[in-house]
Amino acid sequence: MEQPKILVVGSINMDLFVKGAHRIPSYGETIRCGEYGFASGGKGSNQAFAVARLGGSATFVGRIGDDDYGKKVTASLRNAGVNTDYLVVDPDTQTGLALMPIEPGTGRYVCYVAMGGNDRLCPEDVKKAMDAQAFDMVLMQLEMPLETIYGTIELAKERHIPVFLDAGPAIDISLERLKGLFIISPNEAETFGLTGICPDTDANAFKAARLLYEKTAPTYVILKLGDRGILLYNGKESLRIPCFKVDAVDSTAAGDTFGAALAISLCKGLSMMDAIRYAQAAAGICVSRTGAQSSIPTPEEICRFLDSHPNLN
Repeated sequence: MEQPKILVVGSINMDLFVKGAHRIPSYGETIRCGEYGFASGGKGSNQAFAVARLGGSATFVGRIGDDDYGKKVTASLRNAGVNTDYLVVDPDTQTGLALMPIEPGTGRYVCYVAMGGNDRLCPEDVKKAMDAQAFDMVLMQLEMPLETIYGTIELAKERHIPVFLDAGPAIDISLERLKGLFIISPNEAETFGLTGICPDTDANAFKAARLLYEKTAPTYVILKLGDRGILLYNGKESLRIPCFKVDAVDSTAAGDTFGAALAISLCKGLSMMDAIRYAQAAAGICVSRTGAQSSIPTPEEICRFLDSHPNLN
């Protein structure tokens, strides 16, 4: 398969990032930071951008307001080669806005999101895209209404399209209604939110993965464990796979990049282990750069990275 056709469903925001936030302030407190900037973001938008940047055919379903931020984030996707025919411009709402203070040294961040149009994304928006063309995979997250999440999964099941759920951010959701996923992939905080188990050790990570598998019956559970790598579980066996060691600057969009790279690789027929290695390389490059979509690498950059990192550390 030369160019996998991937439908991305989810959020799109304008990100306002602030560097140098060494901690979260208390109420009434002001913390001085460094420089700031604006960038297109939102987990769904990041995934679509990454799919296109990494060589896939990306179609994005989302909602924005009829405002300047909406025009800018749409232009960013189109310039990357994403099909935005199903990105709905809603005059009755605003484009989502995310405030992201970034911790110096580690690249870790917290995020405050005004959802805007993301909260108005509906299953009918997704159905229009699925009725119009065939897709090899659906890539989605949880930054949208619950009924749209459940509805997208049902629509994909009816059409026998595998669904890759990047299960973030952590929300209160019915795991029973996620049954039949191809992949469910939360990070550490999201794993705790979904299972009540903190995956701080390999034993706890396995317990959490097994619980997610029992509740959602996917083909694979893939837990993203930060600098500890990932844990892969298929219902019978579990394997923790270390990540590449890089100097982390900003972890924004790393999980989105990982998911997009993994989806493309699997659609192209790579084995799960080779696909994970490729996706980890993509995410490793991403965290070594500042920004969300601007940090997503090209396939050529990933190949060079893999050539210079022949083994996982």
